[in-house]
Amino acid sequence: MASTSSPRSGSSGNSGNRKKAHVGTGAPSRRLTAEPNHQLKGETKRKVAAQGRRQPARGSATPDGVGRQRAGDVAARAKRDERARRLAERSRTRRLRLVIVVGIVVAVVGGGIALYRSPLFAIKTVDIQGAKRLTPTAVRALAGVPEGATLLRYPKKEILARIEADPWVESVTVTRDFPSTLRIRITERTPVALVDTGDVFWVVDASGMVLGEQSFEETTTLVVIRDVQGLDPKPGRRSSSDTLDNALKVLGGIGDELRAKVRAVSASTVDETTLLTTDAIEILVGEAVEIEDKAYLALSIMKEQAGKVIFIDVRSTDNPVSRGL
Repeated sequence: MASTSSPRSGSSGNSGNRKKAHVGTGAPSRRLTAEPNHQLKGETKRKVAAQGRRQPARGSATPDGVGRQRAGDVAARAKRDERARRLAERSRTRRLRLVIVVGIVVAVVGGGIALYRSPLFAIKTVDIQGAKRLTPTAVRALAGVPEGATLLRYPKKEILARIEADPWVESVTVTRDFPSTLRIRITERTPVALVDTGDVFWVVDASGMVLGEQSFEETTTLVVIRDVQGLDPKPGRRSSSDTLDNALKVLGGIGDELRAKVRAVSASTVDETTLLTTDAIEILVGEAVEIEDKAYLALSIMKEQAGKVIFIDVRSTDNPVSRGL
C-alpha cells in the first residue's frame, strides 16, 4: 500500500548541508572530539615562547647592567676594606701610645723611689735664722733632725711640732737649700712685761702668753706688773686673768712717750689699774678704754705741773683729777 505521508517541507533539501555530529561512547570517539582543542593549546604555547625569545622579560638584567652592578660591588668592598684598615691603624696607634705612657710613668716612679731612698742630698747642715732669745744650738736640739735624713726624706711635721712647742716660738718655717742644707727660720714672741708673783718673775707677751721665768739677777727694761690676784702662770700657757689682760692692753695703748716713763703697773683690779712712773707719779687709768685720750691727758698734766704733781686720775676723760705736793 502506497504511503500517503509526504516529506516535510524543506527538510530533505537541506539535510545534505548539515554537519554531522558523532555520538559515541568509545575511546576513539573521545579522541576525535578532543583533538581540535589540543592543537589550539600547542600553537598558543609556541607563539608565547617565540615572543619571549624576541623580547627580554621586564626587570631582567642586561649584560651592561650586570657589569655596572659588579663594579659597584667591588667599590663598596674596597671602601669597607679601607675603613677596616684605618680602624686597625688607629687601634694600633692608641695601643702604642698607651704603652709609651705606661713606660714613662713606670720609669719616673721607679726613678723617684730610688732617688727618695738613696743617700743623695743628705742633710749636712742645719741653718738656724731668727733666734734671739733662743740660741741656735737650742733650736737644733728642739728640731731633732734624725741621723741619715736627706732633703727628700726628713720628718718635717715632727720637726715643726717640736720647735713650735717652745713658748718663745711664735712661728717656724722649714725650707731646703740643695744640695745639703736644711734651713729653719723662727719668729720669737716679743716680751712686753714681767709679772711679779712674789717669788718669781714671769715673762709675758702682749697676749698674756707666759714665756718663762726671769731670774732676779737678770737685768731687764721690761715693765713689772704686780698685785695681780689669783695667778697660776705656766710656761707655754696663756693667762686667763682679766686683770692681767687689762693691764697688758693699757701698756699697749698708752704710746711710746708715756710708756718710756712707766716702770711698773699695779693691777689689783681692773678699775684700780695704776701706772707708776720713774718720777714717782701714780696715774690711775682703770679700764683700757679711751686709752689714747687718757695717755694724752696724763702727759699734759705732767708737763703743766712738772715737779709738783704726784697723782693723776684719768679714768674719766671729761673730768681728770690731779694732786700735787
